[in-house]
Amino acid sequence: MAAVSVTASAQAPRPGTGPASPDPQRGGEIARRWCATCHVVSSDQTQATGEARPFGSIARQPDFDAAALALFLLDPHPRMPDMGLSRAEAADIAAYIKSLAPNKP
Repeated sequence: MAAVSVTASAQAPRPGTGPASPDPQRGGEIARRWCATCHVVSSDQTQATGEARPFGSIARQPDFDAAALALFLLDPHPRMPDMGLSRAEAADIAAYIKSLAPNKP
């Protein structure tokens, strides 16, 4: 019986070892560094290039999906530079954009 409990406890995940949740604050920092040239990424930014949509507008799309956006950021369209983001960084940026939409869970 003792061997079973030792085996079970050895297989249980340890706290803090799983993937981290996306961090919108970190995503905002990355966005201000990498995305603000083309996109308006925050309310205190007054301009960017005219071609790229503001992040707030993207966040308010009815079909906005943070997970899909994070995947897109890993392999963006040709007009958007590939920034070589990690999966965590892409998820953080998507979480930041999601945080810009009022009343979105």
